[in-house]
Amino acid sequence: MRLKTLAIGVLGMVAALGQNATAADRELLDILLANGAITRDQYDRLLKKKEPLTKNDVEVSLKHGLKFKTRDGNFETKIGGRLHLQAAYHDQDNIAGQNINDGLEIRRGRLHVKGKFYHDWKYYAQYDFAGNKTHIKDLWVGYTGLKPYGLDFIGFGHLKQGYSLEIEMSSNDIPFIERALDTAITEAVTDRALGMRLQSHGKYWFAAGGLYGESIGKGNDEGWGTAGRVILAPLHDETRVVHVGVRGAYRQPSNGSGPQFKYKSSHQSGFKLVDTGTLADTEDIGLIGGEAAVVYGPFGVEGEYTHAMLNRKHGLKDLRFDGFHVQATWSLTGESKAASYKQSAGKFKRLKPRQYFSLSNGGLGAWELAARYGWVDLNDDDVHGGRAQDFTVAMNWYLNPFVRLMFDWTHQLNNSRIQQAEDLDVFQVRTQLTF
Repeated sequence: MRLKTLAIGVLGMVAALGQNATAADRELLDILLANGAITRDQYDRLLKKKEPLTKNDVEVSLKHGLKFKTRDGNFETKIGGRLHLQAAYHDQDNIAGQNINDGLEIRRGRLHVKGKFYHDWKYYAQYDFAGNKTHIKDLWVGYTGLKPYGLDFIGFGHLKQGYSLEIEMSSNDIPFIERALDTAITEAVTDRALGMRLQSHGKYWFAAGGLYGESIGKGNDEGWGTAGRVILAPLHDETRVVHVGVRGAYRQPSNGSGPQFKYKSSHQSGFKLVDTGTLADTEDIGLIGGEAAVVYGPFGVEGEYTHAMLNRKHGLKDLRFDGFHVQATWSLTGESKAASYKQSAGKFKRLKPRQYFSLSNGGLGAWELAARYGWVDLNDDDVHGGRAQDFTVAMNWYLNPFVRLMFDWTHQLNNSRIQQAEDLDVFQVRTQLTF
């Protein structure tokens, strides 16, 4: 009777403590089992008994990178990165005065840490190690506690300016290896910069804007600028999206410097298809433009247009530049880009394969065909940066959410700056790992 009473006491004690049995506990349980005071089932359950999770406990996940999260949701950290290993080949290597390089390179090799603390605060730090150098891409802290008052996010640091859909989209997600010709204009004015960004959204709209200095590493005598975009998405579900937007930007360059509008045939090559050189006499720059995208099932169409207005010093005539692109995508395996549309951010993520590639299970992954036409005009008055057109065809294979293989062919249709570049063909391939 005493043994049974002791057994009941031990059972109650272990259950109350709710923790794994220590060596002493195990020895006592062994004695109770040997004397028949507890059953084998009770013995096994007591050994496996775990302490209940509390709000201070941390959950670990490997679903999308390495992620740590407290149970109460107040703290979260994710470690991730990307590797873009790509090669380029030009079918001409003897254009006078041009540095055309072919070969293999690590286009991007990035690691990032992002997360939140005390629920309403977010942070992001991303570094690029490509080219055997270290570059800060993103480094900011943001506050999200003003959502009840209509503001989703206010961030401070080195971050993206809200202007172009193509630039807002990650290089992990765009359907081409390199961005379109008209980014010769937009990237020169609205690249990442130190400053403040605000954004918000409703059921059918998204808006972002901010005030910025220069990008990190561009000197101490900084210029300043502002940029913003407003998006309407009256239709967005799992298979359909209608997305239209307008945007604008303004910048005063720092003293003694100015913008340079350029676009290279490939990242690795030094061959500039268009190039204005540095326009040091620029007083200020204004950009206006529009963007639109429509997705219906596996088909998608997207386009952007930008008009640049440069006011110049010393009585020089003001300049006007233009650029646009139109592209179409088709998921051969039936997936829809609409499923990856983030209306709260006004952009698309990459295609989500319905089945992952697997030789053993017969999965094919997702296959996507894309085509794009690009045009830019950087000729005005005494500036002859060039007028160019190109056409790109791409095939993308999404093996799973982390790995994508990309194949691009770009044909130069016209180039007023370097006539030998007309009919130039550039072939590029990329192996992409994202986690």
